[in-house]
Amino acid sequence: MNMHQAILVFGGTGFIGSALVKILLSKKITVLVFRHKSTGFLSEIENRSLVFFDSFEDEVLRKYEILTAYHLASQQTAGKSLYNDFHNGNVTPTVKIVELLKNIPIRHLVYVSTTSVFFKSEYCLPMSEGTTPNPTNYYGLTKYISERILAIECKEIDVKISIVRLPSVFGVNSGGGLIETLYQESIRDKDIEVFSNGQRFRNIMHVDSVVELLYLFMKSYEKLEKFEIFMGGSKDSEKLINIAKKIVILTNSNSKIIPIDRSPPLDIDVCVDISKAKKVLGFKPMSIEDGLKKYIEEEYEKI
Repeated sequence: MNMHQAILVFGGTGFIGSALVKILLSKKITVLVFRHKSTGFLSEIENRSLVFFDSFEDEVLRKYEILTAYHLASQQTAGKSLYNDFHNGNVTPTVKIVELLKNIPIRHLVYVSTTSVFFKSEYCLPMSEGTTPNPTNYYGLTKYISERILAIECKEIDVKISIVRLPSVFGVNSGGGLIETLYQESIRDKDIEVFSNGQRFRNIMHVDSVVELLYLFMKSYEKLEKFEIFMGGSKDSEKLINIAKKIVILTNSNSKIIPIDRSPPLDIDVCVDISKAKKVLGFKPMSIEDGLKKYIEEEYEKI
């Protein structure tokens, strides 16, 4: 008897995961989602193709042929920034997912990692798949540990594993971050302070562009290697001061942008080489400006 095919999403009730799930459902794909603590951003969706499960031992997982599993489960912040908090939120789920891969036929795993596995390089030197990781905080460290666990385990299991390292992601319901902060200050006509005199480069992705990239991994399964790393990002990188200016213009704000000669905790340029994703996956990145326009339009629609 042929089993029904499905896509599995860990972290599917969160910001990025829920956006991915909604796109998959729109394409008439059955999606299995680990419920974790709640249904999160999927709480209002009623769709027969959306199937929740509550534990890694749930029998529902054995009822489907899982084509691709997405691992978006992650701990980005912790109350006291203790290592154990990040380990439990990032490494532990990865170990559990590896055990699942050994017990349930899953042909492909896509792990969503981060550019935080890197540190400072030369002036806006693009981060690429070949850049040596050197994380300087527990978030980047535990995401990199998960990457290495998957690289080691990949040799022993019959699963293709794709790792994609993303920069900061923004969009409606992001729950904070650089773009939301700049947007909120802008619509209130508040002065906007930008650290490092606004001269640091940032590469930021609208969540819709992230979802497009993640979907391409599933579509490109046949051409992918057993284990591969990809960089994700926007079409361009912009200085922080220019990003702030674009938001002020797009919101018709009276905010003044004030460069501050002080460094943030992580004072680095984030420029990303996404040529591999474009060549192998056919990824067509969104520009930062187009992403900002989309975000602000969506925010206005909420009003």
